[in-house]
Amino acid sequence: MSGPYEAVNTEEISPIPNSLKVRMRSQTDIKRDALKILRISQLLHMKVILVCSPRDQEQNLIHIMLEAAKEFHILDDDQNKLVLLDTAFFYEPLRELNMYRHGLYSARAEILAYRYTDEYSGYWDLTSAWEATAVDAVEVIKQAKRTYLDAVPPQSEQHYSLNLSNFLMALRSSSLSNGRTGQVMFDAKGNRKNFTLHLYRHGGNMELYNKEGMWSSVGTSFNDRLRLVETNDTSQQQSRGIFEGVVKVVVVVEEPFVILDKDRSGNDRFDGFTIDLLKALAEKLQMTYEIYQSPGNMYGAEANNGRWDGIVGEVVSGNATLGMGAISITSTREKVIDFSLGVITSGTNMLISKPKPKETELFQFMKPFSLPLWMAIVGASAVLSLLYFVMDYSNEERLFTVRETLWFSIGTLLMRGTDFSPRRTSQRILTAGFTFFVLITVSTYTANLAAFLTRRSLEVPINSLEELAETSNFQVGTVRNSATMSFFKNGDKNIYRTIWERVVDSDGLVSSSKEGKERSANGNFAFIFDYLINNYAEYTDCDTKMVGIPFRLQEHGIAMRQGASFKTRLNIALLQLKEAGKLAALKTKWWDNKRQCDLEAEKDQDPNFTLNLMAGVFIVGGFGLACSVAFFLFKKFYLLTKITAVKSNQKDKISIDEKKKSPSSDIPVDV
Repeated sequence: MSGPYEAVNTEEISPIPNSLKVRMRSQTDIKRDALKILRISQLLHMKVILVCSPRDQEQNLIHIMLEAAKEFHILDDDQNKLVLLDTAFFYEPLRELNMYRHGLYSARAEILAYRYTDEYSGYWDLTSAWEATAVDAVEVIKQAKRTYLDAVPPQSEQHYSLNLSNFLMALRSSSLSNGRTGQVMFDAKGNRKNFTLHLYRHGGNMELYNKEGMWSSVGTSFNDRLRLVETNDTSQQQSRGIFEGVVKVVVVVEEPFVILDKDRSGNDRFDGFTIDLLKALAEKLQMTYEIYQSPGNMYGAEANNGRWDGIVGEVVSGNATLGMGAISITSTREKVIDFSLGVITSGTNMLISKPKPKETELFQFMKPFSLPLWMAIVGASAVLSLLYFVMDYSNEERLFTVRETLWFSIGTLLMRGTDFSPRRTSQRILTAGFTFFVLITVSTYTANLAAFLTRRSLEVPINSLEELAETSNFQVGTVRNSATMSFFKNGDKNIYRTIWERVVDSDGLVSSSKEGKERSANGNFAFIFDYLINNYAEYTDCDTKMVGIPFRLQEHGIAMRQGASFKTRLNIALLQLKEAGKLAALKTKWWDNKRQCDLEAEKDQDPNFTLNLMAGVFIVGGFGLACSVAFFLFKKFYLLTKITAVKSNQKDKISIDEKKKSPSSDIPVDV
């Protein structure tokens, strides 16, 4: 098998080494020298670069060299090979370099690095080569102490005083067959011997990294010391995945991240965004998993005794390998567990009941003006009528009678005008002033009526935390022992402390977001929680509405124990899913496609005026019509009766007159 291992003994690596001085120098100067060396290697067509940095944790040289190699596009050439000699790569190669953040996982060039132990050595509790070395050193000292004391009689002076030369001999004779850094043995000079380093390869069009071989200090030749892994063994290792056995995954049931179906069993009970993500990761990382619900269905909060509950507690105790769901990445939680890269970005906002239309009053059209203002307008019209009548009273040909002055003021107020206009200068001045009064009054009424009707359909009681803090119409709540609760409880701003006091006073701590959503839908309850969860509630429960711009932006991640060896592989798998658009597709599936309420249609819908809203106008119109008909009938029948009576009187009068005019009867008279 050809490769960089054989190239060490060939002309592919320059026999002239280049050294970098790193002590008492800035990172900029070190990087400048690294760029010069790599530029020379390119000019000499060197395909293999060997980086030896035995104290890289202090010098950070390997990181600098890899960054410089990226700038010269050395990592883009699949013919190039970089060999990193640094035993600090103990647990997960290149983890200290944040290889997934710097894009090193996608390098086409082969990046080879050594580490003390195999990936499946079982030492999951260690996080660095320094820690592993310290553990082995303590074990060696304990073994040497026992050897030293066993060789000295209990009652002798040497038993109570240390003989340095004898103790050093005991140290050199100590050994560990399976230490944290592999086999530990020392030669006569105290140097370590018979140790093994495991060689792992990154890049080279490979998804993550694979074991290439083992280097042993025992041997007389290069081929004796480096034993390569056969291709079949590598394939078998790849198929094994990064986890041993069944992976325990603890979740919190929280729609739409995790949805529980009690009618099913096993992993089939769970569905949702997180479950689909877990399936995609399991397929990519070739793992078998078992899902169970978090005790108390909680994410995790620290108790007074320092113990954690919920997902965090399960991961810390080792009951679960992964914790998934809408669990926020916070600094407090990262003190006891590790998180993956952010899976999805969210924030915090409020969920309230959707404002319902107010009950329509019969005389809704009178709302823009108050009752005293209406009375003032009517009074002004009456006074105007009286003034017109008084000013025209002495005129023999006056037009402004009591009836006409009243009609003139009403017509002007309704902007309809009349068939006549005042002729006197005083009346015209009065008319001009009253017309201006009517213009302003009608314009103000029209504007207020439009604003009133618009506000009636679009009014939202609160739009921000500040408005929520100022109003007393809402109770305030959030989920108990959640990151949101901790945020307000430990907030350093007055507004956050005020909101927390409102939560306590309102007894607003709920056991789950489902309970918070139900209280919000019932009205007068502002549920402050995760933006994505509130967004899903607004989409599926048409009685609720999100308000406020999301604040406290945060990431949801995957929880794991501190120093987990699979963290880098898991992060790379997440990045690959993001780049492939899988996470965006899952978000569309579990949010946009689950929408049951047409929010956009509600926003764009034109306000419709119903009969109830205009009933008062119809009543006024009907009242006017009824009065006019009644007056018309009254006048008609009154005049008809009067005319009939007049005609009857006229007939009687004519009859009497005719009788008076008729000749008298002849009466004989004596002469």
